Amino acid sequence: MAKFKLSSLLGGRAENEQGDGASQPPPASSTEAQDAKKSKRLSLSAFSGATGRKQTPSKSESSTKSLRAQRETDRTEAAPQPTAMTALAQRIAAATTTLEAYFRDHGLPPPGFGPEDAPDFPKLPDDMQKLRQEIIYATKELRELAIGPRESVRWSVWGHLDVMALQVLNHFGIAKLFPAGETITLSELQKKTPLDPVNLARLLRLAITNKLFAEPSPGVIAHTAASRALAEDEDLQAWVGFNTEDIFPASAHVLQSLKAYPEAVHPTQTGFNFAFGTVNQEPMFATFGKDPVRARRMGRAMASLTGGEGYEVSYLVDVEGGGYDFSAVDEREGTFVDIGGSHGFVCVDLAKRYKKMRFVVQDLPKTVESAPKPISEDSQIAERITLQAHDFFTEQPVKDADVYFFRWIIHNYSTPYATKILRNLVPALKPGARIIINDHCLAEPGSETAHDEGIIRRMDAVMLALLNAQERSEAEFRQLFEAAHPGFVFQGVTRPKGCRMSIIEAVWRPDGQASPPVPPGPSEGQESS
Repeated sequence: MAKFKLSSLLGGRAENEQGDGASQPPPASSTEAQDAKKSKRLSLSAFSGATGRKQTPSKSESSTKSLRAQRETDRTEAAPQPTAMTALAQRIAAATTTLEAYFRDHGLPPPGFGPEDAPDFPKLPDDMQKLRQEIIYATKELRELAIGPRESVRWSVWGHLDVMALQVLNHFGIAKLFPAGETITLSELQKKTPLDPVNLARLLRLAITNKLFAEPSPGVIAHTAASRALAEDEDLQAWVGFNTEDIFPASAHVLQSLKAYPEAVHPTQTGFNFAFGTVNQEPMFATFGKDPVRARRMGRAMASLTGGEGYEVSYLVDVEGGGYDFSAVDEREGTFVDIGGSHGFVCVDLAKRYKKMRFVVQDLPKTVESAPKPISEDSQIAERITLQAHDFFTEQPVKDADVYFFRWIIHNYSTPYATKILRNLVPALKPGARIIINDHCLAEPGSETAHDEGIIRRMDAVMLALLNAQERSEAEFRQLFEAAHPGFVFQGVTRPKGCRMSIIEAVWRPDGQASPPVPPGPSEGQESS
């Protein structure tokens, strides 16, 4: 399948631009334009006056130079300023040209849509990754400018129809029904599915508009890089299934849930509950606990997500890259408690780096029982990791540990529930104990590219739809610890470079106060995301 170079489409090598992606200044106002015209008229009248008089041979050379300078000024003033569209196109072309040169210099195949092309963008050094992000951001801006505001609003609401097509095609495993290097006719493909010919064709052709499958000739279907990835990656299939068959219906009922329960606090009053008929009965995790197929799909979907760009555990472990340094805990052979830690994959990675620390992985009994045995093939690692059944809505049983760790737990709960989870730690804490949350942290609006901010804002919407939960800003994390207990001293938020998740930290300093009893509060079955 043909590959297209963006730089060539935009007119070849653009002039090299400097800058950090700031938008171009707005067009001059009508007043400014009038002032500019007046200025130009004055300049031209002065020029006419100077040239209209008879010139004598004694006219100084400086006057001639002055006239030439005036002509150059007039030409400069008359030159049109680049529009926002032109400026974006130049930035895209310049960044793409440089990125393509990097690919050539390092023998990397250029990205393409064909089934032979790589399903993932290669790992890039920081400067090239920045260029790639610039292209992603600027092309979206240019596209929106070219479409126009009204049309953007009109057609963006049809995005759910793309999801519908993907939902059906993924559910029936269409991508797996023929090999990546071959084609198949629609009639042959239809025989392999319970779908009728008309509906199969119409949904495939909708997906083709998003580069999922191709139709190289009428009635003949071929794979693209995207459909091949969907055919071969079972975790990606689970991710699509979880999003289209669980999150998609839940999001369609968020309006209904907010109209009925506008405070949006309880995990049994969500869009998910309205979609699946469990309002005021049970939270999503309890529903999945009764349905092993959906539970496994969600687990694999989370594996797909954490294997994606910016979510790898290495960002936490790699101190040189901005991760958390547990050297002091390791030296004193301290204890690290991973609360809601599933099968302990975080602790296994940490144990590879830190050779003296001991680890406790806590989760619900079903999860603990299903963990691999041994948890690691390396006995030196396995013997330092203990799995323990524990519900974090009850008092923490591991006393005097050095670190209590939550990865993708706190964002599953609204503030009353998240506060209770933290309060349940209090009876177990020793002075200086650290509470570390590894979660998204919302940046200030507009401080990230529209692409990156869009991802985290959508994740926040997912938490609303499924659990009436939320992603939080740094200020909201601080307030969460303050609401839980005054003994929690907030230490701040760090975010490793290139990571989508942040490290949020508090330290327990009760200042000699006796730990109060854990107050009553909400109680729901836990689960890690």
